[in-house]
Amino acid sequence: MRGFVGIVALMAAFMAATGMVADDNGRKLMENKQELDRVKKQLAETKQKVDSLNRLETEIKSSINKYGERVDLNRKLVSRMEQHLKSVRGGLADAGKMLEETEKRLEGTRSSYNALLVDFYCRRRSSADFELWDFDRVFTHGRLVHYLASVSGRSTREMAQAGDSIKLLSQYVDSLEQADSDLDRQRREKKAKINLDMTLKQKEEKTLGSVKRQTDILQDRLVSLSATARQMESIIAELEQAQEKRIEQEGPGPRFQSGSFAMFKGSLRPPIKGKITSTFGWKKDKITNLTSFSPGIDIQPAKGQTGVTASAPGRVVYVGSLRGYEHFVILEHDDGYYTTYAGLSQASVELDELVDTGDVLGACGSGVVHFEIRQGREHLDPVIWLDGYGF
Repeated sequence: MRGFVGIVALMAAFMAATGMVADDNGRKLMENKQELDRVKKQLAETKQKVDSLNRLETEIKSSINKYGERVDLNRKLVSRMEQHLKSVRGGLADAGKMLEETEKRLEGTRSSYNALLVDFYCRRRSSADFELWDFDRVFTHGRLVHYLASVSGRSTREMAQAGDSIKLLSQYVDSLEQADSDLDRQRREKKAKINLDMTLKQKEEKTLGSVKRQTDILQDRLVSLSATARQMESIIAELEQAQEKRIEQEGPGPRFQSGSFAMFKGSLRPPIKGKITSTFGWKKDKITNLTSFSPGIDIQPAKGQTGVTASAPGRVVYVGSLRGYEHFVILEHDDGYYTTYAGLSQASVELDELVDTGDVLGACGSGVVHFEIRQGREHLDPVIWLDGYGF
């Protein structure tokens, strides 16, 4: 609906300039100025909305940076945990080997000790019947006992030491396994936080993209409204001068009589055959949530339709262009009625030219054709006036 307000303001300006009612030209121009004030109000509201979106964009960027910093920090922590976990698991493997070797050594000491005991028992049995006067055998037997006692003491100490080592190593292995479990759990938790923050960051980035698109739309609307306001101010000044000049030359009164325009209600010819894509009245933009008034309808031309024609007899009172509507033509009819035809690639009529119903006003442009009807300060719904055969 970009440029609707400009079309509305221009129609109001022409009604003031043509002297539709001789004694209230000043009032009509005042109404046109009021329309300009409304455009400026919309401009201010749109600027406020843009400022709000810019602030929101800043907040979202800050949130994205926060999530990004947390992700980087947690990734560094996970990296350190994985290095520590690698070291712990290396120590656990070494401790396991030491424990296995110590257990083997203990088992070897026990086997040797048991073998000596068996050997001593067998020797004792074989020499149980030696005589006390056999001194050599008595001496040999005493040395064997002394040797076995010495070996037994040494083996007992070695087995005790091996047992203590096994106990300490087992405790060390248990502590390493607990550390491994804790580090692995903490690593999984940090990775889960990383995934959550990445999801939130992506969500914020998606929201930021949407906000940027809304900001771009509103920025474009600002440019359009600013251009419309400047054009309106220029046209108002020109119309005021033209009004004064016309009154001096012609005196007050209507410029054109074509019979009662009201008789066309319900049978007015559509400016072009096609489909209505935007209706008359107030509506809210789905993206920006801004409410605006559409003073007319948009028609998407049917295939093969290129010429925009006059809906009723009238006089061409304006041929020009406006941002968002390409070229447009305004016709003046009887009883203060006006029709506007916008969205033309070019106009084929000239100012003050008399046209009849069906006369070509110009070729349709690249998009839709915008059509308006107005009487005095009142906007009329074109659908009520048009003959439906063209839709």
